[in-house]
Amino acid sequence: MRRFLTYRRLAVAIGFLPVLGGCYTYTPIATLQPTPGTNLSLVLSDEGRMQSMRQVGPYAMRIEGELLQATPDDLVLAVSDVVDIRGTHSKWTGESVSLPRSYVSLTYQKQFSRAKTVLVATAVAGGIVAIIAGRNLLGFGGHGETGPNPPDPNGQ
Repeated sequence: MRRFLTYRRLAVAIGFLPVLGGCYTYTPIATLQPTPGTNLSLVLSDEGRMQSMRQVGPYAMRIEGELLQATPDDLVLAVSDVVDIRGTHSKWTGESVSLPRSYVSLTYQKQFSRAKTVLVATAVAGGIVAIIAGRNLLGFGGHGETGPNPPDPNGQ
């Protein structure tokens, strides 16, 4: 029984991993002067991709991070992720990178989406319940088969 509970906890933990990351949406930024602390996703122009190669690596297409400072000419980010043109993600740990605005073709704000997170959490929870119910993992119910029928006490 103890082993079963360990497997059950592991299954629940693995099932909820996608939910722990949460779901985000990217919306075009509505202002030219975003406030520091805003989570941004910057899509680099062709020139920006070439010129920022030394800072963020070759083939960088999108840079994500928290805005540290915005001037009329530059955006300074604490970078958390760099996505290259092949779609490969490189996780960063908040290193500061300054990019001229002329290197950026599109600017998006990364926002937590409560609706998407609830939808994913509901789907994962429903899947776990379906697996538990379908395999009778909690020990409720069953087919009632306990072996051969006992003899009739009246001898008939």
